[in-house]
Amino acid sequence: MVLDFFRSGTSQIEEVETRLVTMLRDGRRVFDTSVAAVFGGGKSREAKSTVKSIDREINENQREVRRALMMSASVRGTADLPLILAYMSVVKDVERVGDYAKNIYDLAKYGVDFTTAADRDELEAYRDAVAKLLDEAAEVFAERNTERAHELVTKADRFLSEYNRRVKETTMSEGPVLDAVGRALYFRYLKRITAHVMNLMTSLFLPVDQLDHYDEDPDDRL
Repeated sequence: MVLDFFRSGTSQIEEVETRLVTMLRDGRRVFDTSVAAVFGGGKSREAKSTVKSIDREINENQREVRRALMMSASVRGTADLPLILAYMSVVKDVERVGDYAKNIYDLAKYGVDFTTAADRDELEAYRDAVAKLLDEAAEVFAERNTERAHELVTKADRFLSEYNRRVKETTMSEGPVLDAVGRALYFRYLKRITAHVMNLMTSLFLPVDQLDHYDEDPDDRL
């Protein structure tokens, strides 16, 4: 693994890795609550409280990650610099997973409801694919498994084009505006969650200067 060469095993770095995994799993919790709302649960005080509470935990962990990275930099100097720079970059990706998951809950607040949708099975299949991606990514990063990270990125990259296609289809549909907008945003948020998870995975095998590769559409990637 590329970053194993730089990883010194310092307590700060270990803390950062643990917090990044926790943030990703918390993002999955926000995602679960949010998709439950648009698939029949609807908006509620309980769901809103859960989403906001977990989001605050994610944001606090992001701050703690940055503090730990700064502490490691001050103590270790340049010894862990590539790793510090990589984690400083991808912590924002992990935080954005929670943000986009939270955006899905906003759809329920605005009246989007897929409960009786004719294509509900398909919408749920995309939901399940992203949920599985979050689980697998947390496991892969916790293990720092480079081979599986490559496999996960390759698999997930195929979904990005699919989400783009679905966004285009829904924005050109002639059905009710709420249905079209709700689906377009749903697929857009799934795409953004997927891209940010992929960025995290690339921190396990790409050099620092090539991170954020999957935050761009394929045609715009360097």
